Amino acid sequence: MQDEGWLRYFPRGSLSARPDLHRGQAEYFALFLHRMRELPLYPAGPQQPLVIRFLCLPTWSSACCVRIEASGLSWRLVAKEMDGEAGFEVGKLIRSEDRLLTGDEAGQIADLWQYLRFWSRPAQGDEDVLDGTTYALEAVQHGRYHIVHRDDYEWGDTFGEFCELLLRLAAFAPR
Repeated sequence: MQDEGWLRYFPRGSLSARPDLHRGQAEYFALFLHRMRELPLYPAGPQQPLVIRFLCLPTWSSACCVRIEASGLSWRLVAKEMDGEAGFEVGKLIRSEDRLLTGDEAGQIADLWQYLRFWSRPAQGDEDVLDGTTYALEAVQHGRYHIVHRDDYEWGDTFGEFCELLLRLAAFAPR
């Protein structure tokens, strides 16, 4: 990826109010998304249907990405996995899956999405974990873009529950 390629993925200040932290996180996240051949979600057009993308970056195992796209009455799941340990190397794409969600799966997504209250969640949490897993959840819809990222979310948090649901639907091993 070109030196400034990360600028395409995340609007300024979306990851952190501090420009240095925003840039570091944006470069890190964009590196994986670019290698997974994921296009930026930002900016979203006024007619943009809901697209949710989850990036999971565990220190000691492979990175993965799960994208859910609403399309009329159906939902599509796109899942990708790298072969490197995310904390040390990006690796190469080893798995890519694209399928329609069943009605039951789509219902689970829709129900939990409602309880997540994603659009009002702060972009970053106050945790600071060095050897854990980073979870980045982005969404676009009708001209809106938002990202929420956490390091090792708290047990029982709806954010973590939603991320774990996406991992299960993509058949990725628990992190």
